[in-house]
Amino acid sequence: MSTNTLLKLAALLVLAAAMALVGCEGDEGPAGPAGPAGPEGPAGPPGDDATISEFTFVGENGQACIHCHANTVDQMLLTAHTDALVNMDAEDQESPYCLQCHTVGWDRPVAFPGDDSWMTAENPDTMGYDDYFGVETEEAEERRMALAGVQCESCHGAMGPDFNDHRPAIAFGDIGSHDPENITADDITSICYPCHGTQFEGPEGDFTGGYATSGHASAAGGDLDAFQDEHYNHIGSCAVCHNSEGFIAANDPALADYEFDHDVNFIGCVTCHDPHMGAEGGGNPAQLRNVDDVVLSYTFPYEPDDPEAPTVTGYGNGQLCAQCHKGRRDNDNVAGQIANGYAHFGPHSSAQADMLIGYGSYEIPGDTYDRTHIHQSAEQGCVSCHMVRETVLHGSAQDFAFHNFRPDVGTNCSGCHGDAFGEDDITTFQDTIVALMDDLATRFGYADYLDMDANWDSTADGVEPWQREAAYAMFFVLGDGSLGVHNPDYAMDLLNNAIAYYDANAPGM
Repeated sequence: MSTNTLLKLAALLVLAAAMALVGCEGDEGPAGPAGPAGPEGPAGPPGDDATISEFTFVGENGQACIHCHANTVDQMLLTAHTDALVNMDAEDQESPYCLQCHTVGWDRPVAFPGDDSWMTAENPDTMGYDDYFGVETEEAEERRMALAGVQCESCHGAMGPDFNDHRPAIAFGDIGSHDPENITADDITSICYPCHGTQFEGPEGDFTGGYATSGHASAAGGDLDAFQDEHYNHIGSCAVCHNSEGFIAANDPALADYEFDHDVNFIGCVTCHDPHMGAEGGGNPAQLRNVDDVVLSYTFPYEPDDPEAPTVTGYGNGQLCAQCHKGRRDNDNVAGQIANGYAHFGPHSSAQADMLIGYGSYEIPGDTYDRTHIHQSAEQGCVSCHMVRETVLHGSAQDFAFHNFRPDVGTNCSGCHGDAFGEDDITTFQDTIVALMDDLATRFGYADYLDMDANWDSTADGVEPWQREAAYAMFFVLGDGSLGVHNPDYAMDLLNNAIAYYDANAPGM
């Protein structure tokens, strides 16, 4: 075989081998032996320590809370609580009596200015502001800065040293270790009380002047169980105004869908005031929950959707009161009362906002009613007369909001009526209103208005629609509760027109 032929044969064999490799896959060969084991790698870094702080009270304006409650903390930092220390006079910033409420973690009570017994008192915790007060070290200075002002832990309890062990010291239906009997005349143990005692008891120890003796705190005799049984607390439409949780759910969008426990509380501090949001954070003055306009439910002679429907508006902080202190019978309900009678005849009680602006009662068709009165000029509405007045506080005369909601005639009335105006003048006018109500009641055959209020049955046989029209005025004036003081002209017109209407329709009159 020639050399040329051998070369051609070799080329053909190479080509055939290549085609075989491309066109099919051979069996996998055996695995090779394992390589030698390498050295063990270095240990990883230590995990996060569950202890968030070496201190019990962390402070730092809620930085330990912000990862879950960012919006709440941001809003809280814009309230006056945050600046509770820096806004004090320099002298007060050195007073333990003041510092116990203007800092975090001060747990040894100071009974009065100059009291130094706290220094040797039992110390439940050694990491609050009191434990660094007067200590001249760099760490103490840093800690005082971290614990300045009123912060999350002031109300919710210490965050440290173990974050995972933290349980809020305050929640709806449970104030720390206390049961819901938290704000009564006998047992004022609310989380707010230690620092806001003057709002509860009244200034200068005047216990009659504070929230504890208000109608809100003394509902059902101040007995929480009786309060829950008697005040419609678990009827959805009633709970909105009859208990704290109901009002909050209705007026705080963040809690609109919150499932509250069965137990509910009196109308108290956090009912009206949002602890976390003030005006600077997008909320309302005085951290009030709702100061929106209130359109009256019964809008006689307007239709309910009329854009000119009577509205309580422009009364500043007093708008909060109007959210509940209004008649809550709508047009259909009142029309039904007049036509057919009703077991609870008249407006829903506490129709003070209606009376103030001179609307809300059923009115005799064709009669005239004077709706305007000087009380409508009160800049803050309810608050102007029922809360704010000057008193001696911390040794000086200053404005103070009395949460018993009882007006002081000498302070609240003299500005418009003159210094000579007093309780006797109010009593004289109220006696006039009572006489008119008695006059109307005797026409219906009752001894006086109290007798009619207790015994009149608007659904009884023989009671005619015109009688219900005449009677409604008396029940409206009673429901207001001021015996006409909130709007004397409107109250007088309601009763005088009702008496004249009765006389025009009663046989033999």
